[in-house]
Amino acid sequence: MQLAFYMGFKRIFLIGVDHHFTAVGNPNEKQFLKGDDPNHFTPGYFGNQEWHLPDLEGSELAYHMARFNFNRSGREIYDATVDGKLQIFPKITFEQALDMCKKKVVVKM
Repeated sequence: MQLAFYMGFKRIFLIGVDHHFTAVGNPNEKQFLKGDDPNHFTPGYFGNQEWHLPDLEGSELAYHMARFNFNRSGREIYDATVDGKLQIFPKITFEQALDMCKKKVVVKM
């Protein structure tokens, strides 16, 4: 999001931001995940290895800051994640995101 902002994008779309983890513990706590990883797109992502638990509250604070900075400069962040738990950005479908990308946008240089 920071790079998209720096590059001047007016709209960005989040895809695949589930914002949900099954692991229990303190943020950034190191744990060993036995077996398959139920939290990512592939079972082997962190399966059978150490990993640090996510800091969802810290992530949400950063998402709020991103939304604030995008909005105050007339830009938008949309969440097109299917069944995601993040509640910071306006929810749209993946199809709506694609449709928004098809619309002609005038780029000023």
